[in-house]
Amino acid sequence: MQINSKSIQSLPVGGPLSFIHPKIINTLRFRGGLSDEEILTCLSYFERRQIRKKDHFLSMGEICQMRGYINKGCFRRYTINDQGKELILNFALEDWWIGDLESHENRKPTIYNIEALEDSEVFCISHSTHDKLCEALPRYRKFDEEKRTRAHYATIKRLSVAQSTPEEKYLNLAEQYPEILQRVPMHYIASYLGIEPESLSRLRKRIFRKAKKS
Repeated sequence: MQINSKSIQSLPVGGPLSFIHPKIINTLRFRGGLSDEEILTCLSYFERRQIRKKDHFLSMGEICQMRGYINKGCFRRYTINDQGKELILNFALEDWWIGDLESHENRKPTIYNIEALEDSEVFCISHSTHDKLCEALPRYRKFDEEKRTRAHYATIKRLSVAQSTPEEKYLNLAEQYPEILQRVPMHYIASYLGIEPESLSRLRKRIFRKAKKS
């Protein structure tokens, strides 16, 4: 499950902001407080990578060398249990970070796989380069620290959701991330919910019937 080198193009980000998804601009501008000049400086520390559908950004057993910001595309993060069954933990769309922070910072093999569900574009940065970026742009460093705090609470929330029933998980997904239901194949949604695709079909019909009655 290695990334196919022919499917990835690496080039500096830099340049005009026109090719960059507006979400990253707004995030850095309004959450990070960066000027347009600082945003360009920030992005110059990243590499832009094209990852084809079904190729992996990260595979189980590797040490995560890069953190990635999704400029375009959709990914799933999953692991494989002792019985060889895939367990999908979450999905990620534009304006999300992907990688394994524990593996990245502690240089230990990851237990996760991160696969592109669409042809995708990711801005990647290594641990050492990220340290240089934080040193060069103090406002970005503050933004990154706040982002890690938000990510911590998001992880706690995901763990809470993981204990929910399939119907509760589906409704939470529909409410919080409706775009995921539009872009992710239903058999992956079923895997995320921990049920078979046929059960998901019945679940959706049941939810729609309840919605009509209310």
